[in-house]
Amino acid sequence: MSAHSKPDLRAHLAKFMRGRPISKEAQQAFLDLDAKRQEVGMYQDFVREGEPTERCCFVESGLISRYKTWRTGGRQIISFHLRGDFIDLSSSLIKIQDHGIRTHTPSVLFTVTCNDILRLTADYPELGRAFWFDTLVDAAIFQKWTLNVGRRTARERVAHLLLEFAYRFEAIGQSDGREFILPITQADLADAVGLSPVHINRSLQWLRSQRLIRTFSKTVIIEDMEALVAMADFRSAYLHPEGPRELT
Repeated sequence: MSAHSKPDLRAHLAKFMRGRPISKEAQQAFLDLDAKRQEVGMYQDFVREGEPTERCCFVESGLISRYKTWRTGGRQIISFHLRGDFIDLSSSLIKIQDHGIRTHTPSVLFTVTCNDILRLTADYPELGRAFWFDTLVDAAIFQKWTLNVGRRTARERVAHLLLEFAYRFEAIGQSDGREFILPITQADLADAVGLSPVHINRSLQWLRSQRLIRTFSKTVIIEDMEALVAMADFRSAYLHPEGPRELT
């Protein structure tokens, strides 16, 4: 892991401004945050459960997950994060980290102290609302993943997660909505949907046999979008692309 010069936060600001007005003063205050750039290698735990929280993280590049572990050493991935995501805004308020964060690819992060985030939201409530909405979208994803693990079949779980990736990669310009590179292993997929790698392999084979998807290397191609969406009951409304409510 290495630190470099002050990063440019304009792309992250643009995400928070999507669908909501933010004053020029608040925008500049966000851009003036004392952020540090960090490069993290593949499969590195850079935040561990039980550690004191000191900094919050933005994803500049790479693929990152949050996860929980239990006494046997098993792991449950609770969310994936892509370029532009504010991974752990909750760390600005909680004092002890309640989950781990790790990379799945070589990644670049921008980190900001918890105090700086709290000071920014106190000085500019409009940024506080933008951050709040971001955490509500995270919560909506957690709810959907709980439904996936608790009620959906193995095939439906895998299909739903692939559709979520397609939607989110398209939103950041890394997919056309049907074809994308998914740089994680079948073991990672298993940890995200609560299945064994064997069940993941069988589910992917079935999706391919039905000509719903096609895969090669790390590339996933959705061949029959309508059928896959219907099978997984995928509705993108839980990702709240409409943006937050504003005071009228």
